[in-house]
Amino acid sequence: MTRRRYFGIGQASRLASLLDTLGVQRVFLVTGRSSFQASGAATTLAPALAGRYTYRHFDFRENPSFEDVLTGVLALKAHAADVVVAIGGGTAIDTAKLINALAFQEAAALDIITGHAPVARRGLPLICLPTMSGSGSEATHFAVVYVGSKKFSVAHPSLLPDFVLIDPALTFSLPPRLTAITAMDALAQAVESYWSIHSTQRSKRYAAAAIRLALKHVAAAVHAPSPTSRAAMSLAAHLAGMAINISKTTAAHALSYALTSHFGIPHGHAVSLTLGQLFLYNTQLDDSDVADPRGRSYVLGTLAELATLLGCSSATECRDRIDAAMRSLGLETRLSELGISPAEALQVLENNVNMERLANNPRRLDRDAIRGIVRAIG
Repeated sequence: MTRRRYFGIGQASRLASLLDTLGVQRVFLVTGRSSFQASGAATTLAPALAGRYTYRHFDFRENPSFEDVLTGVLALKAHAADVVVAIGGGTAIDTAKLINALAFQEAAALDIITGHAPVARRGLPLICLPTMSGSGSEATHFAVVYVGSKKFSVAHPSLLPDFVLIDPALTFSLPPRLTAITAMDALAQAVESYWSIHSTQRSKRYAAAAIRLALKHVAAAVHAPSPTSRAAMSLAAHLAGMAINISKTTAAHALSYALTSHFGIPHGHAVSLTLGQLFLYNTQLDDSDVADPRGRSYVLGTLAELATLLGCSSATECRDRIDAAMRSLGLETRLSELGISPAEALQVLENNVNMERLANNPRRLDRDAIRGIVRAIG
């Protein structure tokens, strides 16, 4: 669980009192390159930062890279901050988590990222303010980083932020397509969390609430945004983050990382491309390929619950509904629509699929299964 969370329009202004309470004089501020201004965060947070030394770190790529994290570690050490404040989407928050954690370890950063050494010490207090409603990174104890084109996930309780200020007003300026992409990330996280082999009753409650909110408000948030729809999507994303903090993600995320790193498909879009087809695939499991130790009957019952949440009567209908939702939000549902051939995608996925996330799926996937899914979304 997040140490302390504040939700609601106007909560960003709470940053000043938090910094005062912590006795902060020097701030290491991690932000998106343009979202800091575009979201209104720069104006909203100016009073909180006034009178304090503030170093703003924003020179990193869209998906967290090892090189960019190392640059941030050196900057944090050089500027001797009292606190790390992350303002932005999943990339900014994950980058801040990693910089804050790695700056205080004795082991080599690459050894920690690749799992050959543990995170042994806590970093500085970490305050997160999301400016998008998608990744839920502010609610999790892990962070994604790419070494070359290979994705790693660093997990440790100390990566969970100490304070989270979820102010939906910071998402008001998101353009429609980015709203759609981040919304599909949140929906995919919730769906995957629900069917994950590590799901619990608590994670399912969070995921179910996120699904209900997203389905009810996503169209309005994209096409006719209002404070109500923006707030609902901010809460949905945070709940989905709380769900995957327990259960982790599964095959849709496992397959997405290579689609993002090799073809430049934004993360939330890449995840949602396979989500519907995986729903259908998972319902076709038998005793020989069930991965969930609770067994085939449990998995089928869980998928039936998910179908009800999605308003469907069959797995095929769920697949079609997810695809229809993507199209209604202006997102492509086929690789060919993105200028990618199935053969090319398959070659990349077979060599770069994230096995850790793949293993969380309730039905095992082999190469033949991956080929079938890629062909289906070709």
